Amino acid sequence: MKVFRMKLLPFAALLILALLSLTSCHHDADLSVEPPKPPPPGPEFKCSHDTIYFQNSVLPVILTGCAKAGCHDESSKKGGHVLENYSDISELVQPFDPQSSKLYKILYSNSEGRMPPDSPFSAGQKSIIYWWIKQGGFNNRCDSTGCDSTNVTYTLTINPIVQAWCIGCHSGSNPDNGLSLETYENVVACANSNRLMGALRHETSYSPMPKGGSKLSSCEIALFQKWIDIGTP
Repeated sequence: MKVFRMKLLPFAALLILALLSLTSCHHDADLSVEPPKPPPPGPEFKCSHDTIYFQNSVLPVILTGCAKAGCHDESSKKGGHVLENYSDISELVQPFDPQSSKLYKILYSNSEGRMPPDSPFSAGQKSIIYWWIKQGGFNNRCDSTGCDSTNVTYTLTINPIVQAWCIGCHSGSNPDNGLSLETYENVVACANSNRLMGALRHETSYSPMPKGGSKLSSCEIALFQKWIDIGTP
């Protein structure tokens, strides 16, 4: 019996060491892989396809994934961090070094510390964060995007903007300001109440959308208005 126990102990010790090794190397294993560069935001994107622009690609991902009620919006400040604008977000960034940036590392944490906790970022969203930091983490923006308003519909035009900028805050059982934008009917109801355009234009008495002082481009706002004017198809 003693011989059997002595043989079992080294095996158990090796097993424990292996498990500890896997746990301790979890970050290194994930962060060592350089993801492929993400595609540009859309077919009408006219700026450099090799550059990740904060205002066009990074901020929408962070606003919808992190700057939500109970997490990192201005009122919640979970962990002492507000992630609604460049100034606050950049505090978690080590320019040109994603592997040393908390903003990127936390995306690969274990199940208890991973952010966002409920709906982890996709590989494409992680890639956006990675390459933006890799390129310096600048507060840049592309204003030379196309603006095709010849065929404006909810599916092709409006929903992609809603998914990129709004759905993270305005979905689920407790959406911000009690406003859900998860369905076509939700968005139409918001548009018909004038609440949508008032918020997008940052008009007085309306809660500005998106959060953090950001504003959709003049083209995107015009597309929403045209969609409403032609009957919300």
